[in-house]
Amino acid sequence: MARQALQPGDERLNELSDRDALWGPLLGFRPDKKHVFSVARVLALAATVGGFYGMLLNIGLMMVCRLARLQAPSVYGVPSVLTFTYFVGFMFTLGPAWNRRARLLARRADYMQRIGRPSDQAR
Repeated sequence: MARQALQPGDERLNELSDRDALWGPLLGFRPDKKHVFSVARVLALAATVGGFYGMLLNIGLMMVCRLARLQAPSVYGVPSVLTFTYFVGFMFTLGPAWNRRARLLARRADYMQRIGRPSDQAR
């Protein structure tokens, strides 16, 4: 049980990831609070964000390289690095906090169902 308990910073991280406004158009990637972030979902989210911002950064780098008469980096390089960075960053910060809470909420809902009480949906 202690292994699944929330860590001290989890509440702040979950408070941050619960804000709809911070997700913007990517709100569809966020699962319900009782569902964990799967690796596939995190990879899709990281690839979307990393691909978009990576391509914007590619355009800026291309202009700078053209002015400096240098060879521009690979088109796939920057988006790949950003995708990897976002994926690893999420897996070590927001992901574990979200998944610990999701497991606890799912366990609590399962327990409440087994004892015949309605689970409280407000959490």
